[in-house]
Amino acid sequence: MDVPRSIERIEPLPATALALLNRIPPRASEADQLKILFDPEPLLLNSIGRVAVASGKFDAGEPPVFGTLLQRLGAAKLFEIAITLLVRRYLQRALSVAEDERYWRYTLACAVCCEEIAQPGEDSRLIAYVAGLLHDIGRLALIAAYPVKYGNLMTLIDRMFRENPFFDLLSHEKLLFGMDHFAAGTWLATNWQLPLWLRAITGKFSDASAGEYRPLVVTIRSGTRMAHSLGFGYLESAPRVEIRDILGQLPAAWERWQSIDQWKLGQEHMRSKIETKLGLYAGPISESD
Repeated sequence: MDVPRSIERIEPLPATALALLNRIPPRASEADQLKILFDPEPLLLNSIGRVAVASGKFDAGEPPVFGTLLQRLGAAKLFEIAITLLVRRYLQRALSVAEDERYWRYTLACAVCCEEIAQPGEDSRLIAYVAGLLHDIGRLALIAAYPVKYGNLMTLIDRMFRENPFFDLLSHEKLLFGMDHFAAGTWLATNWQLPLWLRAITGKFSDASAGEYRPLVVTIRSGTRMAHSLGFGYLESAPRVEIRDILGQLPAAWERWQSIDQWKLGQEHMRSKIETKLGLYAGPISESD
């Protein structure tokens, strides 16, 4: 694959984030190995503690040391918060302020929606959350490599989608940048040595090629559509699929949502859940945070 030099120069995710991603799902028996990862990261532990306090999962004033955080939060929630903070910090370095916020709102909304409709169980929900957060790294690469050009393309696309819902975004990306965001995502996932379950969803979603990860692909495809339907899409004017139609293809999630007395209440609940999560990670997260 011919990769533009601007994409090749994209800074990889932090080493701690990559190490955590490759340890998902975490195991209680690996506490000692996890401690080795977190102990050199006191600033990250402090940030995790602040998020945990704000979300009501940790007592204010309690020292944010690894062992205490692990005990109070559990390994899955600890990983979720840590990876979210590391990705948030990475985006703030890699992207301009305007595109950082737009992209961040979209990807965090995707993470929340994917977690919501994932199969039951901590491991499944964590994998779905992280996959939703990182599924669109190919677009991240194009934004970081070509900030002005991609911003102009987004303005054009929003206008074109209003006029033609079948507008071909991928061909325009390839024409302007030498590769589309799916190809960029596939290359980055391999180059960064992301775990195989993440590589299955960072390129173009394909049931045929997903193999053992097909259920995850289905979850992420549905979760990203749900985020867009709720008003958190990156491409604001792109066609939206009704949430009923999305969840109708997911029997377990459909059953949970049917138990809600009013359908609109379920949608408002999800919007509130996403806004709450955005609030937990609002504002700049600096290296000294």
